[in-house]
Amino acid sequence: MKTVLDLLKSWDGVAMQIRKRGRATIFLDFDGTLVDIAPRPEMVRLKREAREVLRRLAKHPLAALVVVSGRRRAELLKHIGVPGIHYFGLYGWERDDKSTLPADAQEALNEARKKIEPLLKRYPNLWIENKKSSLSVHMLHVAKARHAALREELIAVLRQFQKKLRAVGNIRDVEILPRSIPGKGIAVKAFLRDNAERAGLAFYFGDDYSDESGFVAVGRGPSVHVGKARPTKARYRLKAPVETAKALERIEGVLNEIEKGGLGGGGKSKAMRATA
Repeated sequence: MKTVLDLLKSWDGVAMQIRKRGRATIFLDFDGTLVDIAPRPEMVRLKREAREVLRRLAKHPLAALVVVSGRRRAELLKHIGVPGIHYFGLYGWERDDKSTLPADAQEALNEARKKIEPLLKRYPNLWIENKKSSLSVHMLHVAKARHAALREELIAVLRQFQKKLRAVGNIRDVEILPRSIPGKGIAVKAFLRDNAERAGLAFYFGDDYSDESGFVAVGRGPSVHVGKARPTKARYRLKAPVETAKALERIEGVLNEIEKGGLGGGGKSKAMRATA
């Protein structure tokens, strides 16, 4: 396993990068990154400290915030609800309320769910979350000793749908997505490309396997794995969401220094302002 540096302990070097670029674009996963993992998705709670630093950064003229999650965009708006953040649901594919799947992809998802349902009888505590545009097969409460066998069975069931659907293996679930939903890394690259003039130093914070493409997408920018140590392409690590909030506060502090010193790149362009 390669050495992954503790972000907070390596802060001086990161702060220097922010000062050099003059502004920051911050990509954030949600579950396990901004909030602790809960027994059920609807039970998560964003802590006050995290919400307040998100509010301040969302208004900061030298920052852009993008939440990129496997959740639906409407859920992100409900659980975070901070104006000025770009909310990208379904791994970055759902960027507004107008995102709709082709009929054949929706049909494939419906058929796949029917084929997967018999697994619920063989694996106690397994459950399927129907996100309408994707399916999440949640394994959090399934005995870890059975995860490998379960994943193999899922792959076997989904093989007949491989032309229209793909599976993303995460730590606590397997996400079944239409192939038209490409993943977080593509969304990150597109946002940076479309806002290249004012993107600044790009950060990516994430905890799951689906965040690995996001780590790569920020290039030389700080990529940060949140959670228990595991093999990752991220350059830095944090132990838990509470440390994510601390890191965001440190980013804010450096940006405030730049703003006071008149070293930043000015206010946000129209494209960089988000709408909830």
